[in-house]
Order: sequence, then structure tokens, then C-alpha cells
Amino acid sequence: MFAQRPPLRPLGPSLRPLRTFAALLFVSGCVLSAPTVVPASDGQPHIGESAAGNYLAGRHAEQVGQSLAAMQYYGIATTRGDLATADLYKRIYILALTEGRIDEALTSLEKVEKAGEKAPFANLLRAVHAIKINNFAPVEELLKDEKTGLVRLLAPPLIAWAKVGQNDHQGALQALAKMKEESALEALHDLHAALIEERAGNAKAAEDLFVSVLAKAGMSTRITELLGGHFERLGKFDKATELYSKFTNDGEGAAMLALSEARRKANKKRPLDVATAQDGAAEALFNIASVLQSQAGDSRVQVLAHLSLYLRPNMTAANVVAAAALEAKERYADANAIYATVPKDSPLSWNTRMRMADNLDRMGNTDDAVHMLRALARERTDREVPLIELGDVLRRHERFKEAAEAYTDAFKRIEKIDARHWTVFYARGIAYEQTDRWPLAEKDFLQALEFEPDQPLVLNYLGYSWIDQGLHLDRALKMIEKAVDLRPRDGYIVDSLGWGLYRLGQFDEAVKKLERAVMLRPADPVINDHLGDALWQVGRTREARFQWERAKTLEPDADLAEILNQKLKDGLKTAPAI
Repeated sequence: MFAQRPPLRPLGPSLRPLRTFAALLFVSGCVLSAPTVVPASDGQPHIGESAAGNYLAGRHAEQVGQSLAAMQYYGIATTRGDLATADLYKRIYILALTEGRIDEALTSLEKVEKAGEKAPFANLLRAVHAIKINNFAPVEELLKDEKTGLVRLLAPPLIAWAKVGQNDHQGALQALAKMKEESALEALHDLHAALIEERAGNAKAAEDLFVSVLAKAGMSTRITELLGGHFERLGKFDKATELYSKFTNDGEGAAMLALSEARRKANKKRPLDVATAQDGAAEALFNIASVLQSQAGDSRVQVLAHLSLYLRPNMTAANVVAAAALEAKERYADANAIYATVPKDSPLSWNTRMRMADNLDRMGNTDDAVHMLRALARERTDREVPLIELGDVLRRHERFKEAAEAYTDAFKRIEKIDARHWTVFYARGIAYEQTDRWPLAEKDFLQALEFEPDQPLVLNYLGYSWIDQGLHLDRALKMIEKAVDLRPRDGYIVDSLGWGLYRLGQFDEAVKKLERAVMLRPADPVINDHLGDALWQVGRTREARFQWERAKTLEPDADLAEILNQKLKDGLKTAPAI
């Protein structure tokens, strides 16, 4: 038995949003009403003969995340008149919109509205379609009255870019001005005003606005890319280089530097990043999608990302957001298929390949994940992140010796070790402990606590390990008690406290704590077994046998199953300790 092992996935999203209006999006409405998507099954759809049967098959496919199959089933179901309802067409509409089938979504929307019903994002979809086909005049009328939700946030920049499409530069800036009424939208206002000014040839006004975005929203991949491109187009390569250099720690800046240097040597001018009304509208949709991704992770992210791609099909950043939305719904293969399309020289390539490796492991392709992470580590010998992720993957699969080596190699690449690296010490400590190298493990756990004295996971693991070895018992128990105070609803940590009390012979108190641990983690076989042992020691033998029997039903590993069988046969007297 060992203490809880957290997943320790240190990588954050590769695309940082404009932080200043994230909170506003979090409270926005317009939630799609389709059921939440869960992992897709491995089966392929089979079309039956009955319309009603296809409807039921569609409902099932929708529930298990096979959206495209659900659309196919529902489409057949509509051939039977009484099933061709507004509700069914609305389901098809939502699925089509979420999966990026925009033309099919438009067709279904017409059928929903013909039946007298309304659908979410209807005006937004029509406005985006109008921009797509250069029909800019209706856009303002479609969006001007939106008062709530995401569409209210999107209306000003979309109207502005529609006016750009009509060659109305001042009208575009005036449409954006409404965003300045809310401080949370100022950064988004300045970004799109900068893009519009640059397109109009007003370089000084554009630069001032770009710098303002940087001050208000902080550095992100997209802002760095846009402002750096602006500097390059003005021939200010030194400024562009300085900007990209500030962003090298996350991998994207190094790619930007390499591309910039190649253009400089070839005397090749960088084209305008946002050149058309379609590009600008796509940028606005992407901006909101990337922020929403960090707040909710729901179907709206896919909708906005796909609308962005509808306007600008080759927009890598929007593709990555769409992939991340699929990943959040555990559609790892679909996400990786998109990540694989990111060009190797793209600033987003590094982090998307990191995500691909993580997803490969989640899909059970651990060897492929390990191979990819090792390749990434060789590609960038100055970066520790792929080695830390490699260690995490190996540790999750109990390849502890290799994991410890990966973490050690990662430390060799870190110029200055500080408090943010406590997770690496903790993870390597687990790997050392699991390979019977306790002095090294103890040293790493203590170092992690030096950086994070109140970290419950480390307090729990080290405290439990000390008690298990009969070391520093009073201090160890206090550490676990502190961990429980910090995370009172963590069943694993409460179990550690209960088992620590058991090992110290405080059986009555152990029963109380272990009963709570079982309540918090009823399906854990080890915790149920611990409670059984404690109950036996206080004379409640019938209840003890019940807990051991229960533990047997919870898929214990082979070693624990053997111990449980022995306890049930002979009681606790001859059972080996865990």
C-alpha cells in the first residue's frame, strides 16, 4: 500500500487567452442544450431500416459522443413525417454546428425556424455566413440587438470587420468603441482596433494599440505573433527579436525567432496576418473560443473554433483550440488527428506535440507516447518539460526506475531550481520509494516540503512512509493530521491517517478515521481492507469480514486478493501485514 499518487500533469494550455475578459465569459449564457459528450465507443454506426430505430440509434450515438453518426441516424429518422419535428432538426443543427458542418447547420436551422422554433446562435451563424460570402450589409442588423451571452461579446468586432469589408474604416472603429464601455473587453477592443489600423496603413496607431494589448492582457502566443509580425513589416527586426526572445521559455518564441531570422536573411517581407474581413472575424471568434476554453471546456468552444475555421480554414491557432476542445471531451484520437496537421515550423508545434504524446498515453499507446517525448527531449536539449512529462507517464505505469531517471535528467536541464519544481521532487521521491531507494526518496520529499511546507500530498506521502517504517512516529502523525486538515474530503489522505493510527496501536481512533475514508472512497479495495483490519482489532469481527468481502468485489490486485482470502479464512492473526 502506498499513498495517493496524483496525475501530476504539469503542462498548461499552449494558447493563453486574453485574460482580462475571461471572467466575463465565465458568467455568459448561450449554453448549448445538446447532451454532454462522453468518450466515443469503438463501434461503427450501422444504419437500420426503421426510421424510429434510427432515431433511437441517433440518441444513443449522441449520448456516447459519436456526433457524426448521430447526425446520420437523425437524418434518416426525419424521412418519417411524425419524427421530422423541430426538436429533431434542432438536435441535428446543434450537432452540425459543434462538429463544424456549417452548411448542414444552416440547412437544419431553416427547418427549425420553419417549424416555428428558435435555435441558439442562429443570428451569429447567419452573420458569419454573410461575412463568408462577402455579404457584409446584413451583419449589423443581425447582431446589433444581442444583449446577453457570447454573441453580445462578439457583436462589436464582427460588425466592425463587416464594415471593414465595406471599406468603412471609421465605421469599423466606431463599432468597436462599444467594447470600451466594459473594462473586461478593453484588451479585445485594442487588439482588433490595432489590426484594423494596421490594415489601413496607420502603423503608429496600430503599434500603440498593440503595445496597449500587451500591457493589459500580458504575453500570449497570439499577441506575440501579431505584434512581432507588425514590427517585422516595419523593418523593426530588433524589436521583433526582443519580443520573441521574451517568449522562448514556452517553446513558441523559439519557433517565432527561427522563422523571423529566416525571413530576415531572405529579405522576405512578412505578409499581413489579418488581411481581410474574413480574417478579422475569424480572429474575433478564435479570441473568444480560446478564453472560453480556459473557463468551461464545453461545446461552445468547438462551435466558435469551427466558425473561425469556416471563415479562415488554415488558421492553425483555431485548429488547435478545436482539438483541445475534443481533448477535453476525451476524444483523444480526433484531437491528435488535428494536432498532427500543425506544421512543424509553427510556433504552436512544440506544445501540440506535447499534447499528442499525453493523448497517446491516455489512449493506451504508452510506448508511442514515450517515443515521442524522448524525441522532443532530443530536439530541444535545453528544455526540461518533455523529460518531466516522460517521467510522469512512466510513473503512472509503474515504470519507476525509468521515471526516476527521466526526472533526474530533467533536473540537469533546469538552470535555477525553485519552489515551482516541488512537483518534480515529489514525483521523483515516489519513484525512488517504489524502487526501494528510501534515503533518496526521503531527501526529495523533504526538499519538496522545504519549497511547499503546507502541501498535503507530500505531507501525506512522507508521513505515511515514515509510519510504515516505524520512523519519526509523532512527527509523521502530525504531518498526516495537517494534510487531513488541508484536504478533509480526500479519502486517500484520511485513510493514511487512519492507517497510521492503526500502526501505532490506536485502534478505536483508527476505526473512526477509516470509516470516514471508506465513506469518501467507497470503491477503493485497500481502504476497505484497512477498515476491516481495524474493526477486527476492536472485536467487531463480523463487520471486519464484511469489509474484507467487500474489498474482494472491488477488483483488488493479485497480492491484495491473496491476503484478503487468507484473512477471510483465518482471521487477522496469520494474515501478513500490508
